[in-house]
Amino acid sequence: MRLLERFRSLPIADIIFFFLVSFLVWSLHRYVEPVPQSIFYPSFLLQFSLGFFPQLYQRKWGRVWTSASAITMVRLPFLSGLPMVGSYQLVGLFLGSILGIWVRETLLVLLGRNETALPKQSEQIITDWMIRNPTGKSNLPIWYSTYFGFLFFIFCLTVLCFVRYQGFGMLTGLGIQEFLYYPNLSSREAMGLSCKILIPLTLVILYFFSEERSMPTPSKDSLSEQIRFGLFLGFGINIFFMTIQSIWSLEFFSLGTHLSVSAGRTTGLFQDSGSASWILPVVGFLWITKLIHVWRISKERFSLVMAIISFLVITWLGIKQGKAFWIIWSLTISIGFIQFSTNLWIISKRNQLLTRIGLYVLLPVIGCFVMYGISLIPKEWDLVVLANRFILFLKSFPTNPSLAFQHLDLVRFELIRFANLGIQNAFWMGNGIGAFPLHLLSPSRSGVASAIQFVDFPPTFYHWILYDLGILGSLVFLFYIGIFLWERGLWKQTILLLLPFLFGVQIQNADGAFVCFYLILLGEKGTGFSPSFDKYRKTIWFSPLLLILSIGLPLNYSLFDSQNYLTYGIGSEYRKNELKEYQIAYTLPPKSPNFEYEFHGNRWEWKLVDSNAQRSGRIFLETNSKSSLVEIYFLNAERQRIKQELFEESKSGFTWSGEAPKGAIYIRIHSRSKLEFRLPRSQFDGLGRIQF
Repeated sequence: MRLLERFRSLPIADIIFFFLVSFLVWSLHRYVEPVPQSIFYPSFLLQFSLGFFPQLYQRKWGRVWTSASAITMVRLPFLSGLPMVGSYQLVGLFLGSILGIWVRETLLVLLGRNETALPKQSEQIITDWMIRNPTGKSNLPIWYSTYFGFLFFIFCLTVLCFVRYQGFGMLTGLGIQEFLYYPNLSSREAMGLSCKILIPLTLVILYFFSEERSMPTPSKDSLSEQIRFGLFLGFGINIFFMTIQSIWSLEFFSLGTHLSVSAGRTTGLFQDSGSASWILPVVGFLWITKLIHVWRISKERFSLVMAIISFLVITWLGIKQGKAFWIIWSLTISIGFIQFSTNLWIISKRNQLLTRIGLYVLLPVIGCFVMYGISLIPKEWDLVVLANRFILFLKSFPTNPSLAFQHLDLVRFELIRFANLGIQNAFWMGNGIGAFPLHLLSPSRSGVASAIQFVDFPPTFYHWILYDLGILGSLVFLFYIGIFLWERGLWKQTILLLLPFLFGVQIQNADGAFVCFYLILLGEKGTGFSPSFDKYRKTIWFSPLLLILSIGLPLNYSLFDSQNYLTYGIGSEYRKNELKEYQIAYTLPPKSPNFEYEFHGNRWEWKLVDSNAQRSGRIFLETNSKSSLVEIYFLNAERQRIKQELFEESKSGFTWSGEAPKGAIYIRIHSRSKLEFRLPRSQFDGLGRIQF
């Protein structure tokens, strides 16, 4: 086959789509995390290499390395002595994996892997590489994939987030401006709170999408099993480090988790004790289940012994974990033991069912007695604290349910109360993605007595989705989750999603997002479909209908939700009604001893003062930057240009002198090149209006 024909057989649509989305995520990440290159790139390139090169080498080991790294590398910059530079999002790892997948697939096609004859023995290295990597092929157009709809919804949420925090400056010729959103909090930093969820969520979904699109059809590979093997590998590494932390010192490899260490909790290499408290029992339960399954098939005692040892080690490590660990671990182990024992010793299906129902009824009673016994232990373990709080909860609940929940967890109770109030205020459309931690920083909360000691996300996934997205947005989000589960026939797996989702917004970090979306794919073989889904997929109307819903639902949600942002205003009037002053749109606030605002960019707009005595004079842009052209525009109330003049370049900046024309309401400065200049605080009045 000629090289030109090979080019024609490339998956052009896939390559363009994944490159474009990856580039957008990269640009968004660098915008909300403007970390200096000298600090950012060492960590980024190490993550990138551990994603790119294994994927380029072989599909199987690429998946293994990516999944193992997803739960072991989130604190890499801290462990290397560098500050946290967005590593919780693992941008480098996932971008490297995605790029490695599509570089591999492109090279396979261009080198002729689709052709019958393989290269000669003289090219043994290439031959072996091609044998390891059958060329991927997908029969469905990229737009008909369930992943596409989910990514489109996240794209709509990102656009809404951008408009909410950055205003409509791009539509009015101002470009992307950084405003003051709250005192001492810029709009870029506020947007970064939302992107803490948006970026890892997008990257994880994009990675799984890339893996499925590049799989051979039909495939002997199991995407789920290979990713699970990588998770088990990363899980074992974390167990090793948590063991050292428990025996030797909590400070061992724990940089970046100071709150966890101060609480006496082991973290392994997870993001923090919050991630460890649910990933450890969930992945541990999957590992023990796998060992027992192997034992029942092969009858090898080694697997059974390993399952027992694993149970004891994980239980021991749980002593220095949070309350979420014990709730998840006790539930999963109890349910697993009931299912396993009844299946092993009771043959009759009817007797199995009746016995399980009876045991499930007795389980809460047994749990209460166990918690009472643990409460008598004279230790300060989190498990003992949880047991004592549980006993107080039982005693107080009949007379005062509100006080009972406060006894159980005061901080979580206040977070739930704060979330419930926000849900009531924006019941249908929500408060905007990432709004919860931002509202905790609101100036209206300053001086309010609260048990909430630090900025956090809602206490449960369901509070988060209702608080941020409202009823309509939650239905759209759950629609995609339902399509994923129906497509793969994995309705039983929803129980595994309930466990992590009951304990915080687990998708806010890359390790949590990766494990949560793996649970959705658990048991999935290749790119197969469930029989019911496959029956509809083969019809002529189903895929177009699914595409219409996947695009239409987010667009309708965006259309209604965007009405909230139209009242924010444009340019200098952005959020004036809430801040009670006009936006100065500076990058850095004034500081002693000069008290000057610092501005970055090439376009700025300010509101003019009303007094005629302060509308004539001089504007001096103090800067060392150079630009061939700096102009000042005077705009009327409709932002139509009524006068235009040039700044004069001086030794230490640019100067303009003159008088604002009659009818001028705003001034706008435009530089041909990007400038970094300073203006004194006295240049603006108390309402943020510019004065000469």
